[in-house]
Amino acid sequence: MKKNIQIIIKQKNSVLGPVNTTKSLPLGYVFNYLITNNIVEIASKGKIKHINMLNNIKFTQANISYNNNLKTKSNLEKIQKINIRKKLGQNQQIFGRVTESEIIEYIFELTGKKLDKKQIKISNMKAIGMYDINIRIQENINAIIKLQILPNIL
Repeated sequence: MKKNIQIIIKQKNSVLGPVNTTKSLPLGYVFNYLITNNIVEIASKGKIKHINMLNNIKFTQANISYNNNLKTKSNLEKIQKINIRKKLGQNQQIFGRVTESEIIEYIFELTGKKLDKKQIKISNMKAIGMYDINIRIQENINAIIKLQILPNIL
C-alpha cells in the first residue's frame, strides 16, 4: 500500500511543476530524493494558506498591471501621428536618422508616460514620408502610431 504525502515545490525548472504549487507524491520518493535535494518541502496547512495568499497577491498585481498597460495603450492610440522635422539632402533623403529617443521625448510630452527604447520598433527611415512605429507595451499589448518625417524649413 502506497502512502502519498502533500508537498510544495520550491525549485524552479522542476519536472514536478511550477514553483509554489502543491502536489501529492509517494512518501519514499519525497523523503529519499526530493527533500534531500531541496526540491520540495512538506506542506502544512499554514504553508498552503501562505502560498495561496501569495498567489492571490501576485494575481491581483498582474491584473492591475494589465489594466494600467491597457490605459497606456489607449492613451498612445489617441496620438494620431507624430511629426518630426529633419534636414534634407539629395533625392529627398534625410541626414541622420530618427531615433527612439526622439520618439520617446515626443510621447512623454504628449502623454506623460516614459517608455523604454526596447519597447519601440522603428524601421530604417531614410526619406521623408509616413511610417508606422510599433510600440510593445506588454507581451501581448501593442500600439501602432504613425510617424511623419517632414523637411526642416529654415
